[in-house]
This record gives sequence, structure tokens and C-alpha cells, in this order.
Amino acid sequence: MATVFFFASKIVWFFMTPLNSLIFLLLAWLLFRRLAWRRLAGLALALLLLYGGAILLTPLPELAVRTLENRFPQPAVDGAAIGGIIVLGGATDDGVVAEARGQAVLNGAAERLTTAIALHRVQADKTLIVSGFSGRLRPQGWNEAEITTRFFEQQGVDMARVRFEDQSRNTAENARLTAAMIGAMGGAAERPWLLITSAWHLPRAIAAFRAADLAVLPYPVDFRTAPAQLVWPRDIGSSLGLAGIAMHEWLGMLVYWLSGDGSELFAAPR
Repeated sequence: MATVFFFASKIVWFFMTPLNSLIFLLLAWLLFRRLAWRRLAGLALALLLLYGGAILLTPLPELAVRTLENRFPQPAVDGAAIGGIIVLGGATDDGVVAEARGQAVLNGAAERLTTAIALHRVQADKTLIVSGFSGRLRPQGWNEAEITTRFFEQQGVDMARVRFEDQSRNTAENARLTAAMIGAMGGAAERPWLLITSAWHLPRAIAAFRAADLAVLPYPVDFRTAPAQLVWPRDIGSSLGLAGIAMHEWLGMLVYWLSGDGSELFAAPR
């Protein structure tokens, strides 16, 4: 069932991605005009203008992402109060390119890994778990664990206390498989684990880890918005990027809550 859900989510998201959905609406309008289906053409045009206008001409995408990013404040890290450190995958890029070039290739969420390295050096006695295999439908080349291993080695990280959960394909699997790993290590019921991921991803991630019965302390990184003031108007690419993040996370939280993969609809600090 998990595999079916994973493939279905990827297919649905392809059609719902803001840029793709705008293109599909434009094509639908042109097709309906060509066929002289005036009502359907009018409906497609109205949706195109309303949806496109909301994304490109208003600050709604930025506000939606900012709401996610402001949900959890950055905590003060007390090494004695945490059981270890977890960093979620999603910071690595094309595995085929990485393998072909023989180098770690990172994306715009690289702060997940750089922050994990910094905290791991300060808390050298704590285990660092990197959770993630690949979120692609057809993984090729190096997977996230392989790319991260090479990046950590380049940065001089002592790998003796680094562990990899290298099977998960999405956030729900991150939570379940990491919780199982920590349980096998005998640390599930002791102290909360520091959870590092993008600030806009934390509400969904926290709900997933709570559903997996693993206590975590959220540590937000990779911010895309300012905490209070609007950076608007934005260019088209930036607006589409924020709209994609907002739609993916808000819909993801709803789906996780309905499916039981999330403990609550919009997780809050405790």
C-alpha cells in the first residue's frame, strides 16, 4: 500500500504543480476554443486567470510559506537534553550527475546538511542519523545516502557516529523507519531527538514523527521568506517556487492527517 501511495502521490503532484497546472489550463482553453465549446472555454479561462493571478500577482504564495516557516522557532540546543540528531533528506540533487562527476551535488536545501554538520561537531558524542533514500519515481545514480556520505567526507565529518536510514522515499517513511532504527538502538524512550529540516517542511515532518511515536525537537533551516515583512512583488520564478512549496506542504499535511501518517493537521510546538 505504501508503494501504491508513493507512486500515486508523484503522479497527482505532476499535474498539480503550479507551472504544469497553468499550462494544462492554457491548453484546455485553447482546445475548447478550437472545438467551439464556449462554456468550457470560459471556465478554463476564468480558472487560468484566477489561479495564475493569485500566484503571480498577489503575495499569497509568500504568506502561505511564511505561515509554515514561522510555526516552529529555532531552539537552543542543550546536548544533555537530546538523544541525538536527525536530518531529513531532500538536500541532494541529481544522482546520475553526482555519480558521473564523482562529486556530491546539492540543491537549494543544502542548509539541512551544513547545519547538521555544524551541530554534529558541537555535539560530537551524539549519533547523527541521515534519513532518506530518494524521492524520485525512478532513482538512478547515487542515492541520497551515497551523495551525503561523500559530502560529509569532503567536509571532514567523523563518520563513526553517523548512521544512515537509506530506505525512505517520503516524509512518512522518514518518520517510521527512523523511529524503528532508534528503537533498535534503544534510544526511543529516553530523550527527544533534534530534527533538522527545511522550516516550511517542519509542520508536516513533526506531525509524521509524532504519529510514529518518536519525540523530536524541531530545528528549522532553509528559510525562503522573511519572518514578518513581505518581499513582494517577486519575479515569476520565485512566485511559482513559493506557490509549489505552499501547495505541496499544505496538501501534504491534509493527506497525512486523513491517512493517519500525521498526528494532527497543522502541528504546533509543545
